Amino acid sequence: MDNAKDKQINVNLYTRYKTFSWDVLFYYAIIFLFFTQTKGINAADVLLAESFYPIFKMVFLIPATILINSIGKRKSLIIGNSFICIAIFVYIIAFDFAFVVLGELLSAIGFIIKGICESNILYDSLEKDEKRGSIFAKIEGKGTSYYYYVDAISSVIAGFLFAVNGYIPMILCLIMTIVSIYLSTKFKD
Repeated sequence: MDNAKDKQINVNLYTRYKTFSWDVLFYYAIIFLFFTQTKGINAADVLLAESFYPIFKMVFLIPATILINSIGKRKSLIIGNSFICIAIFVYIIAFDFAFVVLGELLSAIGFIIKGICESNILYDSLEKDEKRGSIFAKIEGKGTSYYYYVDAISSVIAGFLFAVNGYIPMILCLIMTIVSIYLSTKFKD
């Protein structure tokens, strides 16, 4: 990335991207209730399916790293966000244990790829000087703090919306993952 304009685009976009894309919004406050009450899946099956997530992350760490090295960080970030979007869709249509496990697999792959790429895109976009680390920390911290504000608000809203209809928070979660995909396409290599 030799173009200073492209680097500045990445730096300016990163805070917005991190605010909406660091983790899934509208999700954690209601997901267990969504699977057990809305989908009617046994609580033990939901917990067992969710226990596969760290195993999948461990298994796919090296293949994800190889993928990122071969196709680049920007494309990998788009793919990672797409995997998460598909995982949320699978959760929405899930009707049994196997679907939840498939969603956990897709989610693990997506979050592994994102975890490797996101911060690197910002760091690579900063000028290589003695202030690089402090500028990186400031931008990263700003995006993280904004994410926590949005996450707190979305969690409260998700609880209320779940009482109206269990699918509404999941649809909003899916919309937010689509926003993440869109924002990740705006980064420059």
